[in-house]
Amino acid sequence: MGTNHYDVMIIGTGPAGLTAALYGVRMGLRVIVLGDIPGGNTHMIESLENYPGFPGGISGSQFGVQAFQQAQQDGAFFTMSRLQQLDEKDGLFVGADTKEQRYTAASSIIATGRIPKRLKVNNAHVKGVHFCSLCDGPLYRGRSAVLAVIGSDNGAGQHALTLARIADKVLLVSKDKEFKMDTALQSRLIEQNNVSLLPNTEVIDYEGQGLLEGIVVKDPKVDRKSIVVNGVFLAVGWRPNTKILHVTVEKTADGYLKTDNKLMTSRSGLFAAGDVRESDMYQVLNACADGARAAKYCAEFLEERNFLG
Repeated sequence: MGTNHYDVMIIGTGPAGLTAALYGVRMGLRVIVLGDIPGGNTHMIESLENYPGFPGGISGSQFGVQAFQQAQQDGAFFTMSRLQQLDEKDGLFVGADTKEQRYTAASSIIATGRIPKRLKVNNAHVKGVHFCSLCDGPLYRGRSAVLAVIGSDNGAGQHALTLARIADKVLLVSKDKEFKMDTALQSRLIEQNNVSLLPNTEVIDYEGQGLLEGIVVKDPKVDRKSIVVNGVFLAVGWRPNTKILHVTVEKTADGYLKTDNKLMTSRSGLFAAGDVRESDMYQVLNACADGARAAKYCAEFLEERNFLG
């Protein structure tokens, strides 16, 4: 095999991919990891407070960088480039990255995570709609801004807390009758003088041509009401990131990869870990556990078929 051949090709540098890389090299596998953001979507987490071992919390970006450094120090090779597509040829997985490099491997772990969804409104891509409060929130500092967070879960709550330190006013809008975030987080939001909670309120449109000027909502009292805001931050759900996968595998109706109890997909030798696979819980801790298990079962798969050595 050429110098670009590895035992396992890991796609994704989020918690699942980084943990899989760490465990893979510790099991003696030749590991290559494709992805260009250490920690993946963890950079969107201001404070990771429900991960054991960090009683005071840890920033998502710091968590991701440290996990990346740990896997790299142990011997995993990171291309620091994104995979364009994953195919299969002659029994091997073949990956081509954005640097036009080709890599092959006897097995692969898909850990590409999820992509945030947009609202299904006419001008969904209007400028002023964001997904990351840590990344884009500072754009509104010093502007006496009114910002809207659309969503109901912990992610939405974290966005609202982050933006409350930047904006004059933050509206947390959810079509759910009750917010679905942790009680402790909701209590912290209620304590913020500049955060208003608007449950049972659905955003049905954006206002503004080219640049966001406001949102249009409906609630049990009115069918249509305009609210002036300077920016919107979305936390309305996710979809699995599987666009690069050109290998036929079974998926759920929502596009998540189906796996067996050893995290193997319907394609032999192709494993899935983290948020990209079907699960009943999407958390950093679960993603890390998935990564460790996927690496373990991947090593067993390779050894059983005499692919190592």
